[in-house]
Amino acid sequence: MTRLFIESRIDEMTSNWEITGESARYLTDVLRMRAGEELILCDSARIDHVCEIVSVGKALVAVSIRDRHPNGNEPKFVATVYQGLAKGERMDLSIQKSVELGVTRYVPTACCRSIVKIKDGKDSKRERWQSIALEAARQCGRGIVPAVEAPMGFEEALKDAKEKHDLVLLPWEEEKEGKLGEILAEVDFETYPKIAIFIGPEGGISEEEAKMAEEYGAKLVTLGKRILRTETAAPAVLAMLVYRSELN
Repeated sequence: MTRLFIESRIDEMTSNWEITGESARYLTDVLRMRAGEELILCDSARIDHVCEIVSVGKALVAVSIRDRHPNGNEPKFVATVYQGLAKGERMDLSIQKSVELGVTRYVPTACCRSIVKIKDGKDSKRERWQSIALEAARQCGRGIVPAVEAPMGFEEALKDAKEKHDLVLLPWEEEKEGKLGEILAEVDFETYPKIAIFIGPEGGISEEEAKMAEEYGAKLVTLGKRILRTETAAPAVLAMLVYRSELN
């Protein structure tokens, strides 16, 4: 069923709602939805409202709310991925799969081996990256749209991670001792821990960056015997978090 996210909170007594702006155009011009069809509105309180379309106009779609229930699809952790800036579709794929696997924030991060560079502290691709996150959140039934934030430098990202998270992980191909499974076995997922995940770009994390990360309290971990591509690493860690918190 089609899912839309709205910034407002829909009161539980509300039975009708009007969809305007880009969301209305998305329903009419892209999906070509018609009266009688159903969709889900997920509001700012993470409530899924099952609606039936009453009328369709070019700038306004009116719906009737048939049912509502809390969205139960958010994971038992709050995760931020600090992804080393990578070329082309690698960032796109990492964002898409990270959103599907439960990431809350996604922060493009400039590492010393990043081929892609930040220009004047901005990146024109951010809007497209956020659009990829939105579509992935719609597809997998998320209760939120994860934010793709402005790019950060590596040390700035480490400071941000230390201030905002309970656990900071840095998978590194040179690490042989730190086992992610052992670390996650000690995490209390009933408290919804805040976990940061640092991923290197195509060339990986340098030894100097790994040492700096340790100085900021990050735990260096191995993801096994195989070296993963940059676009695979974050989804792999998130999948392990999902397994440990929901499926184990």
